[in-house]
Amino acid sequence: MAEVAKKSSEDMSWPPNEDQIKDIAISALNQSQNKDVKVLVFWDNPTMMIFDPFYFGKTEYIQKKYVWNERSVVVIIGEQD
Repeated sequence: MAEVAKKSSEDMSWPPNEDQIKDIAISALNQSQNKDVKVLVFWDNPTMMIFDPFYFGKTEYIQKKYVWNERSVVVIIGEQD
């Protein structure tokens, strides 16, 4: 199972890079059995995942969608919690 590793503060600068976003996407797919996954994380604690979010605070967000085989994952990353 992929897991977003704890990184140094230099690695956690905003905005996250493509590899960091993909790591979150893979981890979310591994933690969910759903065909279509939607996950929210905040960049100050990217290991805490909120699946199927419905409330979004006032901060900057990045959103990416990935498709693997017949599954999809939407990753939403907020700058601050």
